[in-house]
Amino acid sequence: MSVRSPQVVQLAEAALDLVVPQECAGCAQPGRFWCRQCAAACAIRPTRVAEGIPVWAACEHAGPAGRGVVAFKDAGVRRMAGPLSMLLAGAVGAALGDAGTSRGSPVWLVPVPSRRSAVRARGSDHMSVLAGRAARVLRRAGVQANRCPGLEHVRASSDQVGLTRNQRIANVRGSLRALELPPGAVVIVDDVTTTGATVREAIRAMTRAGRSVDCAATVTWSPGARHRASATHWD
Repeated sequence: MSVRSPQVVQLAEAALDLVVPQECAGCAQPGRFWCRQCAAACAIRPTRVAEGIPVWAACEHAGPAGRGVVAFKDAGVRRMAGPLSMLLAGAVGAALGDAGTSRGSPVWLVPVPSRRSAVRARGSDHMSVLAGRAARVLRRAGVQANRCPGLEHVRASSDQVGLTRNQRIANVRGSLRALELPPGAVVIVDDVTTTGATVREAIRAMTRAGRSVDCAATVTWSPGARHRASATHWD
């Protein structure tokens, strides 16, 4: 099996842009799928969005990053995996530093799994993809990171869009179960922190299985998430 170099991938993408007109996932302007202005606007600015277990996000959801997440997750813009995984890796790095994790320790990025119906509709589990690519970014930086499918759904939950904070908590409560993980630091990763309900459920499942969570990281955080989460210790 041949391995494509970054140069070959860039040339292929450039050729595709010529054949199939692209628009930016962040601002919808014609040109590349992720324009320089949106990339600059989404420069990694890790932000701590919860007390207790360190939960960090790369940038705000309101703006190009949030639109990029939606484009990747729901509109099939697969090439957004690259920019989004870079953002996620930045958030993971900040969370690990905040947690005081030893640089030489194995790190397991545990993605929050998508609902089975969403995986069928999208053709893949978007967080599994981002976790795998973020782990590669971190390994290049010297972190012993790998993706590990450490969570699974044990009951159905509804789409969280439009739900209040309490409704989100009730919607996901008891929906996840932890799987066995190898020794090392555990980092829960997800696409966006809104109320913290999903990350909280992931931590609950891990704790119930006797496995501690070192920290959590998301690509984006929604306006108000820091304020809502600051009063709640997630440990």
